Amino acid sequence: MSKSWKNILLIMVLLLLTSCSSAEYRAALSAYQSAKSTQNLEDLICALNTLAKLAPETYQAEYVKAEQANTLLEQAFSHQAAKNDYDAYLSSHASYRSVPNASAKKILIRSGENLLPLLKAKMSIDSSFQYRPAQLTDLFQKYSVLPVSNWDLIEVNTTVEHLSRAIKALQTAFDLAAQNTSIAEVTLWQAAIAEQVNMATKARDYLTHLALYHSANILKKMNNDLSAESTKLLALVRQKLAKASMQPAFLSARNQYAPFQSLVVNLSLAANLSVKDKHVGWYQHWHNLELATLEPSGEFKDYPLGKGVRETQFDAFLDRKKIKLPILTDAFNNKSAFQQRFPKIIALTEKLQTDKALLI
Repeated sequence: MSKSWKNILLIMVLLLLTSCSSAEYRAALSAYQSAKSTQNLEDLICALNTLAKLAPETYQAEYVKAEQANTLLEQAFSHQAAKNDYDAYLSSHASYRSVPNASAKKILIRSGENLLPLLKAKMSIDSSFQYRPAQLTDLFQKYSVLPVSNWDLIEVNTTVEHLSRAIKALQTAFDLAAQNTSIAEVTLWQAAIAEQVNMATKARDYLTHLALYHSANILKKMNNDLSAESTKLLALVRQKLAKASMQPAFLSARNQYAPFQSLVVNLSLAANLSVKDKHVGWYQHWHNLELATLEPSGEFKDYPLGKGVRETQFDAFLDRKKIKLPILTDAFNNKSAFQQRFPKIIALTEKLQTDKALLI
């Protein structure tokens, strides 16, 4: 066979091979595009296997990536069978976000929905930091030496209200975290949230305890003075006349006490956010004590006789040693300092945030 005929035969073979390869390539490419649109990982790997052989520079890396996504999917199936939502979610998330596929998405949604309360808890904690006033310790130290007449009612009221909102958000986070305590780090996280609730509560209640201390001081003195004067009058005149004669003294005492009363009322309302314009639990007892001292009802002769009982009740508020400045750790005001203690939880909630649209 002449050289020219050999060249012609070689060209024909090459053309035939090229034609076959081109047809195989087109078929694989069509299968690849179809698998991507339906997010069928098995079909995608099959198509990429062929494409990677025919055009490795274009498809080899994608083929390896798809194989890795499939390995993660198999792990997700295994974790799901073991009812391990945490690892099933992590594996399916990694698989789906690497190569979108319907099987991983299904596991992601099923396991992620069970973990979603942790994201909501984290969001509630983030919200609580918005309500934590800056420089709280300095503010407390300022009010610890100020007489009530110099207190800024707006600042005090706002501080207590914001801390109440922080407490409410933290308590919500605590309850949400309780739904996933099977994850070891969540149990530690929940304990840290409880610690935050405790600090925030002590911070909120400090100003209230201080206000009640000052109020009890002035009411105790009024109780002594009004009881002594009532005793003198009752010894000289009839009960009805004695009560009438004491009214100017009671009115003067109420006027003098008015700033303290206003402060306590505002603090009580600011501390209770569950129902609008409703006082916290301790307020009614305190208000009854105010009324018993400044607006006595019933037989007036009994008013001075009740002096000792009222005095004992006031004394419960007058132990200044029990009113201690709250100790606030760095994690109380620094969100990053709190979060860095729980890297697994933060990493998990970041993934849940990415998948939020799929899970809600």
